[in-house]
Amino acid sequence: MPGTSWASAEHTVDHEEMLAYNRANDPWPIHVDPDAAARSPFGGLIASGGYTISLMYRMSHEIVNQPDRMWAFLGGFDWHVKFVEPVRSGDRLHERITILEKRPSSKPGRGLVKHLIEIINDRKRVVLSIESTVLIATSQ
Repeated sequence: MPGTSWASAEHTVDHEEMLAYNRANDPWPIHVDPDAAARSPFGGLIASGGYTISLMYRMSHEIVNQPDRMWAFLGGFDWHVKFVEPVRSGDRLHERITILEKRPSSKPGRGLVKHLIEIINDRKRVVLSIESTVLIATSQ
């Protein structure tokens, strides 16, 4: 139902995990070099956007893989991603998913859901926002 939302538990950004991801996948100085990051506009190390999205996926599973709302993901469309604020080690994050629209697909047993995913830090600031439409299996 549009307007329905769910939230994950809070998860703390692990410094070593964040650095390992950044080094392997996005080794820009703001992500891996404390001295260079300190001189940047961010004033210190920040998480890679890819790492932040990985955390989003982790928390999404906590929300959508529940007995009363097991989503069978079939495809994704129209991702609108905003990296609103930096994520840093030690930040405590949680996720909120809000249904914006839903409708049946032209094929039976499928539906389209437009939803907003927000990652929110312990200062109540949205750090990542993704509005997207997904195709999911339905019980019909």
